[in-house]
Amino acid sequence: MEADQLDVAMELIAHHERDVRAALAAPSTADHSAWLGLLAEQNALLAHLKFARSQAAEALQRLKSNHDSVRAYRETR
Repeated sequence: MEADQLDVAMELIAHHERDVRAALAAPSTADHSAWLGLLAEQNALLAHLKFARSQAAEALQRLKSNHDSVRAYRETR
């Protein structure tokens, strides 16, 4: 996740938590649409976090590769 989107991610998580608490506090009904909506939001959030984790892993791999290249270059000088 980009640093400028961290606040957005934290707000999504806080919003999700508020919705879950509200759904749990509500009397039980046969209508599960609220739960299905929360499940869809959670799945979207998890997909976004998985994508961000993948991007971070790729960036770390590129950094390691660059570091290894610099070290090899210095050793040949």
